[in-house]
Amino acid sequence: MKYPILLFDLDNTILDTKANAEKALHKLSKQVDFPFNDQQIAYWHELNDGLWEKLERGQLGREDLLNSRFRLYFDHFGKNIDGAKMNNSYLQLFKLENILMPNAKSVLDTLSQSHRIFAVSNGTKEKQYSQLKRADLLSDFEDLYLSEDLGYQKPDPNFFKVVFDKLKTNQDQMLVIGDSLTADIAGANAANLDSVWFNPQEVVNHTTTKATYEINDLQQLLNL
Repeated sequence: MKYPILLFDLDNTILDTKANAEKALHKLSKQVDFPFNDQQIAYWHELNDGLWEKLERGQLGREDLLNSRFRLYFDHFGKNIDGAKMNNSYLQLFKLENILMPNAKSVLDTLSQSHRIFAVSNGTKEKQYSQLKRADLLSDFEDLYLSEDLGYQKPDPNFFKVVFDKLKTNQDQMLVIGDSLTADIAGANAANLDSVWFNPQEVVNHTTTKATYEINDLQQLLNL
């Protein structure tokens, strides 16, 4: 691979965030007397994904997202709860889950021997560090660049500008790998970076946002 520096998104690229969220929600159900059946979990993903997309567009702040998502969720089911308190309980469970996307560990372990590996993520700092550590992946990353620390979130090109400034290298030395067209690929394009769209479900891209490469299995990175 011609790129010596690899910038990996974490959620749903390295970490199987949806599976980890479902495990955490099932554990949370005992605390809130709510079953979190398949239909209810599907609504959680729909609502939560929509809120994170608003954050990407600059329409919602991080704290507002975290403090409001459970209130909005349970409002839908006619249940009155303390949203901020519930979110904190959820995050304490969520950060302990560490299911990975297929082949994530073997690919990172291999690439880290010959490349500089960094994380670029909008995810919550405490969760990201905890899950990577529990998955025995933290040592594969030279550093984690998180929007919570940088003050910008993908796809804002300022997010990647901060990364450039920290790494003091040219853009053509870097490759962004992520599952989100709206955050990872759009952000890479705005920052004039090459990118890999990780598309395990082989979703048809009907948008104008195009990646340099597309893969459906992380192992394909080894052959780029």
